[in-house]
Amino acid sequence: MEELTQEEKDKIVQALKDKGATRACPRCGEPNFTLIDGYFSHFLQRQLGGMTIGGPSIPTAVVACSRCGWLAEHALGGLGLLPGEPEAEEQDQAQEEKP
Repeated sequence: MEELTQEEKDKIVQALKDKGATRACPRCGEPNFTLIDGYFSHFLQRQLGGMTIGGPSIPTAVVACSRCGWLAEHALGGLGLLPGEPEAEEQDQAQEEKP
């Protein structure tokens, strides 16, 4: 499995900061989190019976509490990090325009 690039990691961390996702762990109070080196994807289910793999999903970035391991998932769309979404494209253009 390929790891996230440093650029991807930096974008995720910056997006979390921009959205104000900087509070301590709600379970143990630890202020430090580690970014998980990959994405989670939750498949949407249209019914409770049976499980379908594939189809619509919610891709997420995940951080783990450095003390207790509590996981916090953040939808990439909510962070403006899904390719082709207006907010993600605006952020990329703003980065390119910086000297």
